[in-house]
Amino acid sequence: MKHFFVSYTGADQQWAEWIAWQLENASYSVAIQAWDFRPGSNFVLEMQRAASEAERTIAVLSPNFLAARFTQPEWAAAFAQDPTGEKGTLVPVRIRECDVEGLLRGIVYIDLVGADEATAKQKLLAGIQRGRAKPQTAPAFPKSTTPAPPFAGRQPAIWNLPFHRNPNFTGRAELLQQLRATLTSGATTALTQAIHGLGGVGKTQLAVEYAYRFAADYDIVWFVRAETTASIASDLALLAQPLQLPERNAQDQNIVIEAVRDYLRQHERWLVILDNAEEPKDVRPFLPQGRGHVLITSRNPNWGATAHTLDVLVLPRDQAIEFLLTRTNSPSPVEDGGGGGGGAAAQLADALGCLPLALEQAGAYIERNGKTLAGYLQLYRTRQRELLNRPPATDYPATVATTWEI
Repeated sequence: MKHFFVSYTGADQQWAEWIAWQLENASYSVAIQAWDFRPGSNFVLEMQRAASEAERTIAVLSPNFLAARFTQPEWAAAFAQDPTGEKGTLVPVRIRECDVEGLLRGIVYIDLVGADEATAKQKLLAGIQRGRAKPQTAPAFPKSTTPAPPFAGRQPAIWNLPFHRNPNFTGRAELLQQLRATLTSGATTALTQAIHGLGGVGKTQLAVEYAYRFAADYDIVWFVRAETTASIASDLALLAQPLQLPERNAQDQNIVIEAVRDYLRQHERWLVILDNAEEPKDVRPFLPQGRGHVLITSRNPNWGATAHTLDVLVLPRDQAIEFLLTRTNSPSPVEDGGGGGGGAAAQLADALGCLPLALEQAGAYIERNGKTLAGYLQLYRTRQRELLNRPPATDYPATVATTWEI
């Protein structure tokens, strides 16, 4: 029997692991998916066992958690065991600004939003205690406070990602863990990771999700369009402005770029994303050095001499189905009796080859036109060419048809 089961969405894994670590460090036993569900195990059975065998459930509250359908049974089971909250079986921990509605509204949550790490730890450990929360010593006299330092979930001061975080980002947990393991392997020089795969497979989305998920570990996150050497040079040179480098207004762009690279060489806690690079030889002259991280996305797989490589494939079938159901707010096979949205989602995922770009386009079309998954599937079977040639629903530069041809 574990003391706690931590319920969370993949987007909040960093927070969930931090909470689990603090609890175990305080001698509590914890069940958490990221540590306890190993490859080859049955995910559904593991989740059911962890939730039912734990004395209490921690719900990591965020907009993603409240919108996710798959977390609802986890906290609902804990709520059902203790609907009055007398036993403290369900312990919500709010880690991002969100409006708590429904049954969860009546439960007092532990609020970590805006806290620095030391304060967050104190709030967490104090909040899980049962009984009165009277302190052992007299409270300090109130006084003004300084702004809290960066902590999990906060955006670095220097940040130019042109994309909002994707609320529909699904799966890819293993790839994100591989990225994290490689980039935090303790090397004393800059670590470069190349993410390669087919067009539309989600390389940029993976890099963007990584940047948002681990933003608190960086003071600088800088996005560079890497399609051409000219775009690499111009975007990298722009970093000189927020860094306030003396060379930032130099007429010779090469001087500005070298000043930026020299700054990065002398500092750490930075992430540079080179998106949609064509050839290693085009990127190599611009690669920053120093104790920072570089992510490269590319269709080209030949990066072995320049970077660690990570191959991104289409979504696994179950994750593609989950994405379609979540993206279109459709019922799962269990919720609709085994047919309806669930069956259509599986057939549509197969028809689209589980390609994330095609799945997103389908989801956006369904949302915009009030279609069902089954309705879109029928339309796709009769008007496939027309649908695939429609302008993409995202910032992606090519249609699905053109992407597949490439």
